[in-house]
Amino acid sequence: MRKIKLSIIIVNYQSRAYLEKCLASIFAKINLTSSYEIIVVNNDIKSELDGLNILFPTIKIIQNSKNNGFGSANNLGAKEARGEVLLFLNPDTEIITQNISSVLAEFENNQALGILGSRIITTDGIVQNWIAGAKIDLLNVLGNNFKQTKNKQCWQNTKQTEVFWVAGTAMFVAKKLFRQLGGFDERFFMYFEDVDLCNRAQALNKKVIYFPDFSVLHHSGKSFLAKKKQKKCYYLSQDYYFRKHLGFFQTTLLKLLRFFSF
Repeated sequence: MRKIKLSIIIVNYQSRAYLEKCLASIFAKINLTSSYEIIVVNNDIKSELDGLNILFPTIKIIQNSKNNGFGSANNLGAKEARGEVLLFLNPDTEIITQNISSVLAEFENNQALGILGSRIITTDGIVQNWIAGAKIDLLNVLGNNFKQTKNKQCWQNTKQTEVFWVAGTAMFVAKKLFRQLGGFDERFFMYFEDVDLCNRAQALNKKVIYFPDFSVLHHSGKSFLAKKKQKKCYYLSQDYYFRKHLGFFQTTLLKLLRFFSF
C-alpha cells in the first residue's frame, strides 16, 4: 500500500458548486504526485453529490446518514484517513499557493508542532479576520467588544508565529496527535471546536502555528446562510467552551456580558 503524506478532509453541506472549485484547486495546486488523498464527508442528506466521482475519480466520498455537525463529520473522515498529516478544509475554499511541501516540512522538522493554520484571504483580497488568535477568556471577549484585541496581531502577522488557536477553515493537524486527542469534541455542533482542539493540543505541549506562507481563498459562510441560526449556534458553542475550559464563574459573567450588550 502506497504511503500517504497528506489526507485532505472536506465536509460538505449545501456547498456543491463551491466544492467543485475547491477540489479543482487541490488538483491544480498540490503537487505531491500520488502521496495524498482527498476524503469528502457529505453532511447534506438531501444531496448525495451525484457525479462528483466522475469529475474527480480519485476522491473518496462518505455519505453521512445525518448532520451531526462539523466536528463529528471531520472525525468520521479522519477515521478513514491514512495520511501522516490531516488538512481539514472548508468546501467553500480554494487553495492559492503551491507550497504544500513547505507545510509538510514544518511537521517533519519540528516534532513539537501539532497544529498549523493557513493564511485565509477573502474574495475582496484581504486577510480574513478571526483566523488565528490569542488565548480566549473573559478578558479577551471584553477586549474584542471594545475593539482592543490581541487577536488582530495574530492574523495580520506576515511571518510564521506561535498562536493560541487557528481556524478550522484550513487547518493542518498531525494525525498521531489528532488521534491522541480523540479528534474534535463532537459536543460542539459548529464553532469553537477548532479553538478547543488547539487548547487541548497545547496541554500536551504541542505548538500551534499560524503559517501565512500557505494561503487559501475563502468564500465565507456560503454553506451556512441563516444568520439567526448561525448566531445561536455560535453562542451555544461559546458557552460550552467556557464551561469546559474556564469554569462556571467566567461562563456566568460571559452570559451577563452578552445580555447587557444587546
